[in-house]
Amino acid sequence: MVLDEAPDAGRLTLLLARDELHQLVTAYCRAVDRADYAALRDLYHPDATDSHGSFSSGGVEQFIAQLKAAEPYVLVSQHNITTTNFVVDGDTARGEIYCLVFHTFAGPEHDIDVIIGGRYLDEYTQHDGRWKFRQRTIVADWSYQNDPSQMNFEHPSTRGSLRGKPGQADPSIDWLTSPQG
Repeated sequence: MVLDEAPDAGRLTLLLARDELHQLVTAYCRAVDRADYAALRDLYHPDATDSHGSFSSGGVEQFIAQLKAAEPYVLVSQHNITTTNFVVDGDTARGEIYCLVFHTFAGPEHDIDVIIGGRYLDEYTQHDGRWKFRQRTIVADWSYQNDPSQMNFEHPSTRGSLRGKPGQADPSIDWLTSPQG
Protein backbone atom coordinates (compact mmCIF):
# COMPACT_ATOMS: atom_id res chain seq x y z
CA MET A 1 0.00 0.00 0.00
CA VAL A 2 1.29 3.43 -0.89
CA LEU A 3 1.42 5.65 2.19
CA ASP A 4 -0.69 8.44 0.69
CA GLU A 5 -3.56 6.08 -0.30
CA ALA A 6 -6.69 6.29 1.83
CA PRO A 7 -7.88 2.95 3.23
CA ASP A 8 -10.78 1.43 1.35
CA ALA A 9 -13.91 2.37 3.33
CA GLY A 10 -15.67 -0.89 2.42
CA ARG A 11 -12.82 -3.01 3.72
CA LEU A 12 -12.63 -0.96 6.91
CA THR A 13 -16.38 -1.37 7.46
CA LEU A 14 -16.03 -5.13 6.95
CA LEU A 15 -13.10 -5.36 9.39
CA LEU A 16 -15.03 -3.42 12.03
CA ALA A 17 -18.10 -5.63 11.57
CA ARG A 18 -16.01 -8.80 11.90
CA ASP A 19 -14.37 -7.44 15.06
CA GLU A 20 -17.75 -6.59 16.58
CA LEU A 21 -19.10 -10.03 15.68
CA HIS A 22 -16.06 -11.68 17.26
CA GLN A 23 -16.66 -9.64 20.42
CA LEU A 24 -20.30 -10.80 20.39
CA VAL A 25 -19.42 -14.51 20.25
CA THR A 26 -16.79 -14.19 22.99
CA ALA A 27 -19.20 -12.17 25.17
CA TYR A 28 -21.62 -15.09 24.81
CA CYS A 29 -18.99 -17.45 26.27
CA ARG A 30 -18.42 -15.27 29.31
CA ALA A 31 -22.12 -14.68 29.91
CA VAL A 32 -22.93 -18.43 29.74
CA ASP A 33 -19.96 -19.48 31.87
CA ARG A 34 -20.56 -16.84 34.53
CA ALA A 35 -24.35 -17.38 34.54
CA ASP A 36 -24.84 -13.69 33.73
CA TYR A 37 -28.30 -14.01 32.25
CA ALA A 38 -28.91 -10.27 31.85
CA ALA A 39 -25.72 -9.96 29.78
CA LEU A 40 -26.65 -13.10 27.81
CA ARG A 41 -30.15 -11.81 27.06
CA ASP A 42 -28.67 -8.52 25.81
CA LEU A 43 -26.63 -10.37 23.16
CA TYR A 44 -29.74 -11.60 21.36
CA HIS A 45 -32.25 -9.83 19.15
CA PRO A 46 -35.61 -9.81 21.01
CA ASP A 47 -37.09 -12.31 18.51
CA ALA A 48 -34.00 -14.53 18.34
CA THR A 49 -33.99 -18.30 18.63
CA ASP A 50 -31.33 -20.61 19.99
CA SER A 51 -31.15 -24.31 19.09
CA HIS A 52 -29.01 -26.34 21.47
CA GLY A 53 -30.31 -29.78 20.49
CA SER A 54 -32.57 -31.44 23.06
CA PHE A 55 -31.25 -29.10 25.78
CA SER A 56 -33.20 -26.16 24.39
CA SER A 57 -34.77 -25.17 21.11
CA GLY A 58 -36.79 -21.99 20.94
CA GLY A 59 -36.58 -18.45 22.12
CA VAL A 60 -33.89 -16.91 24.26
CA GLU A 61 -36.05 -16.97 27.40
CA GLN A 62 -36.48 -20.74 27.02
CA PHE A 63 -32.72 -21.16 26.62
CA ILE A 64 -32.03 -19.05 29.72
CA ALA A 65 -34.65 -21.00 31.71
CA GLN A 66 -32.87 -24.24 30.80
CA LEU A 67 -29.50 -22.78 31.81
CA LYS A 68 -30.95 -21.70 35.17
CA ALA A 69 -32.46 -25.15 35.74
CA ALA A 70 -29.10 -26.82 34.99
CA GLU A 71 -27.07 -24.39 37.12
CA PRO A 72 -27.03 -26.50 40.35
CA TYR A 73 -25.50 -29.42 38.41
CA VAL A 74 -22.85 -27.49 36.48
CA LEU A 75 -19.58 -27.57 38.42
CA VAL A 76 -17.36 -26.44 35.53
CA SER A 77 -18.42 -24.49 32.45
CA GLN A 78 -15.90 -23.21 29.96
CA HIS A 79 -16.74 -22.22 26.38
CA ASN A 80 -13.78 -21.50 24.10
CA ILE A 81 -13.98 -19.97 20.64
CA THR A 82 -11.32 -20.99 18.15
CA THR A 83 -11.90 -20.38 14.42
CA THR A 84 -14.40 -17.70 13.40
CA ASN A 85 -15.78 -17.32 9.89
CA PHE A 86 -18.13 -14.42 9.11
CA VAL A 87 -20.02 -13.37 5.98
CA VAL A 88 -21.29 -9.81 6.35
CA ASP A 89 -24.03 -8.40 4.12
CA GLY A 90 -24.99 -4.90 5.20
CA ASP A 91 -26.78 -5.08 8.54
CA THR A 92 -27.06 -8.88 8.53
CA ALA A 93 -24.37 -11.54 8.76
CA ARG A 94 -23.79 -15.26 9.14
CA GLY A 95 -21.08 -17.03 11.06
CA GLU A 96 -19.56 -20.45 11.55
CA ILE A 97 -17.90 -20.37 14.96
CA TYR A 98 -15.72 -23.29 16.07
CA CYS A 99 -15.86 -24.02 19.79
CA LEU A 100 -14.48 -26.29 22.48
CA VAL A 101 -16.78 -26.65 25.48
CA PHE A 102 -15.76 -28.19 28.80
CA HIS A 103 -18.31 -29.10 31.47
CA THR A 104 -18.22 -31.03 34.70
CA PHE A 105 -21.68 -32.07 35.87
CA ALA A 106 -22.56 -33.18 39.38
CA GLY A 107 -24.01 -36.68 39.42
CA PRO A 108 -25.77 -38.74 42.08
CA GLU A 109 -22.75 -41.00 42.64
CA HIS A 110 -19.88 -39.09 41.02
CA ASP A 111 -19.18 -36.15 38.73
CA ILE A 112 -18.83 -36.51 34.96
CA ASP A 113 -16.76 -34.46 32.50
CA VAL A 114 -18.18 -33.70 29.07
CA ILE A 115 -15.92 -32.15 26.42
CA ILE A 116 -17.52 -31.11 23.15
CA GLY A 117 -15.92 -30.00 19.91
CA GLY A 118 -18.37 -28.28 17.66
CA ARG A 119 -19.52 -25.20 15.85
CA TYR A 120 -22.17 -22.55 16.16
CA LEU A 121 -24.03 -21.67 12.97
CA ASP A 122 -25.17 -18.12 13.62
CA GLU A 123 -27.30 -15.50 11.98
CA TYR A 124 -26.73 -11.94 13.18
CA THR A 125 -28.53 -8.66 12.71
CA GLN A 126 -27.93 -5.08 13.69
CA HIS A 127 -30.31 -4.04 16.50
CA ASP A 128 -30.11 -0.69 18.26
CA GLY A 129 -26.74 -0.04 16.58
CA ARG A 130 -25.17 -3.31 17.78
CA TRP A 131 -24.71 -6.75 16.32
CA LYS A 132 -26.91 -9.35 18.01
CA PHE A 133 -27.72 -13.01 17.54
CA ARG A 134 -30.80 -13.60 15.42
CA GLN A 135 -30.46 -17.40 15.29
CA ARG A 136 -27.89 -19.65 16.97
CA THR A 137 -27.63 -23.38 16.26
CA ILE A 138 -25.09 -25.73 17.83
CA VAL A 139 -23.46 -28.43 15.70
CA ALA A 140 -21.70 -31.11 17.77
CA ASP A 141 -18.80 -32.62 15.81
CA TRP A 142 -17.49 -34.82 18.62
CA SER A 143 -17.97 -35.36 22.34
CA TYR A 144 -15.86 -37.05 24.99
CA GLN A 145 -17.13 -38.11 28.40
CA ASN A 146 -14.91 -38.90 31.35
CA ASP A 147 -17.06 -40.82 33.81
CA PRO A 148 -16.26 -40.33 36.60
CA SER A 149 -14.66 -36.92 36.47
CA GLN A 150 -10.89 -37.03 36.82
CA MET A 151 -9.90 -33.46 37.56
CA ASN A 152 -6.59 -33.18 39.36
CA PHE A 153 -4.98 -29.92 40.46
CA GLU A 154 -1.87 -31.45 42.04
CA HIS A 155 0.54 -30.64 39.21
CA PRO A 156 2.88 -27.72 40.07
CA SER A 157 1.37 -25.65 37.23
CA THR A 158 -2.10 -25.75 38.85
CA ARG A 159 -1.51 -26.48 42.53
CA GLY A 160 -2.43 -23.50 44.70
CA SER A 161 -4.01 -21.55 41.82
CA LEU A 162 -7.40 -19.87 42.02
CA ARG A 163 -10.24 -22.19 41.05
CA GLY A 164 -12.66 -21.11 38.36
CA LYS A 165 -16.33 -21.59 39.14
CA PRO A 166 -19.39 -21.29 36.97
CA GLY A 167 -21.66 -18.40 37.80
CA GLN A 168 -21.09 -15.33 39.88
CA ALA A 169 -18.65 -16.97 42.36
CA ASP A 170 -15.83 -16.99 39.79
CA PRO A 171 -12.69 -14.96 40.66
CA SER A 172 -13.09 -12.94 37.43
CA ILE A 173 -16.52 -11.44 38.15
CA ASP A 174 -15.30 -7.98 39.16
CA TRP A 175 -11.95 -8.19 37.38
CA LEU A 176 -12.94 -6.33 34.22
CA THR A 177 -15.24 -3.79 35.88
CA SER A 178 -13.41 -2.79 39.03
CA PRO A 179 -10.54 -0.29 38.91
CA GLN A 180 -7.23 -1.97 39.56
CA GLY A 181 -5.10 -0.36 42.21
